[in-house]
Amino acid sequence: MELAAKKERGLGLLAMLATLLIWASFFISLRASGQSPLTVGDIALLRFVPAALVFGILSLPKKKQIKATAKRYLFAIAIGAGLPFFLLAANGLRLAPVADGASLIPGILPLFVSSIAAYCYREKISNIRKLGIGLIFIGIGLFITHSLSSGQHQVLQGHGLLLAASFSWAWYTIGMRVSGLSPIAGGAILAISACLLLPVLYTMGWVEFNLMSAPAYDVVFHLLIQGIAAGIIANYSYGYAISRLGAEMSAALGSFTPVIAALMAVVIFDESLTLTTATAMGMIVIGALSASEIIKLKPMVIRSQVKPTSQ
Repeated sequence: MELAAKKERGLGLLAMLATLLIWASFFISLRASGQSPLTVGDIALLRFVPAALVFGILSLPKKKQIKATAKRYLFAIAIGAGLPFFLLAANGLRLAPVADGASLIPGILPLFVSSIAAYCYREKISNIRKLGIGLIFIGIGLFITHSLSSGQHQVLQGHGLLLAASFSWAWYTIGMRVSGLSPIAGGAILAISACLLLPVLYTMGWVEFNLMSAPAYDVVFHLLIQGIAAGIIANYSYGYAISRLGAEMSAALGSFTPVIAALMAVVIFDESLTLTTATAMGMIVIGALSASEIIKLKPMVIRSQVKPTSQ
């Protein structure tokens, strides 16, 4: 029994490692989209259409289970990781550096997950979680202070969108945990709902499409990163990790994304990694690990030596 549990945990960790690498590439791809003729609507099409086809077909045997799932859980999955999340993240990353986006979305995630779990499900917040939440707040404060002091109000607006995206993803994480749905079923819900919502937003003038006139290289690049890697593989691997490791631990491990993404951005986009940014990232990573109780406080046990009394 213990061996089986270790195996499940190991598979969950491998799934989370794959997710981290893909998430870092996801942020790089969104940042690169700001330098290409592809619109946010185009990237959304490339991300969600392949996933809707693959997960939609694979989830057909689970159709009854999906229908029987509480609508509030389906809504949390569809909104939390579907088109609304994507639009928040994409527009936020067009205003803020990759390091900021990779820190504020997965880095703040454990804070929102713990807060939702405590408020909605009355889970008790331990001292180590409170310490982690405090460190995360300090990290956010450093990001905001840096933007204000340098007069980068556009970046500050991006930070707001990225925080909203992280809150949205937290609802998805909780929704997946409490719904009991498989990663494939969850992927089908978020991808199909996004495909249905895209034409609505297009008619309202909220998104535009330029896919047919974009260079083939841009289309293939974003199709591979957004559609195949992030839209299909990462959606499945993250859902699998949640089922094996739990929502809190999966969210905490996601806090390592900014480190990977920031290093990639330095090489690809020549983005500078300032001391303030590095410190803020460090605070958020340590805080996320603490908030999800991967780092635990060991209580100090004081043993008093009692001298035997003479009788």
